[in-house]
Amino acid sequence: MSKISERLTKLGQTERSGFGFGARATSTKVPVILIGMSIKKASEAVNVNADLFILGADANGAAQATAVKDAEIWGVSVSGGSAKEIDAAVEAGADFVVAEGESAPGAALRDDDTAKGFVVAADVTEDRAKAIESGLFEFLILDGTDLKLPLNVGTILDIQEQLARYSCHIFLKVTVVPDQINLELLRDIGISALIYEGGSISKEDLASLRKVIDLLEPKKQKSSAGAMIPRAGESTAQDEEYDHDHDLDDDDDWE
Repeated sequence: MSKISERLTKLGQTERSGFGFGARATSTKVPVILIGMSIKKASEAVNVNADLFILGADANGAAQATAVKDAEIWGVSVSGGSAKEIDAAVEAGADFVVAEGESAPGAALRDDDTAKGFVVAADVTEDRAKAIESGLFEFLILDGTDLKLPLNVGTILDIQEQLARYSCHIFLKVTVVPDQINLELLRDIGISALIYEGGSISKEDLASLRKVIDLLEPKKQKSSAGAMIPRAGESTAQDEEYDHDHDLDDDDDWE
């Protein structure tokens, strides 16, 4: 399993290590929302406190093969090129490959240990959405660069309308820095990561965002307590049981 896939499956969980004789137990909480940075050059990741880095394609759209040093999780995006450049990037340590639209080479979807991502356009048809949802990708990236804060109901519904089409993890490209309330809203509708362009967020804002995210707990699961109200024309199981018993009683009366 790729590093990014493993991290995404553990969002909001606490990882424990160091069990055993003579080992010192430590625990690390995986944030409920990851912070990603899209960079043009590997050097832009130096001293940037992000969870993952996406190294942009070169001038020809091909994957770059320069390792993002000191980054725990990094991958490459591609819009052109061939399998040769993707192979070189994976060899250099790329953990995932992001296809920037449908012009990206099919090699980006090859069956190996690297995770697959896809930048989804806003005007996707229902049939294309079903194809995207078919299981080819571990995560999708949506454009939220026009997002304005504070979030209103309409904006949340606009995002949810796109999320409702897909069941995999959703990354959102943003330029704004949400506060705790808006981060909780993004968490609740299913955003797994916020992606910023390198240099678009100051180190101070990044540190503040990290601090708030670290305090967030996983989304609370709503209970289904209470009886459901049947729709018009529907009957509950209890009604059906009563009707069945009543029919049996009527049969006894006829005997």
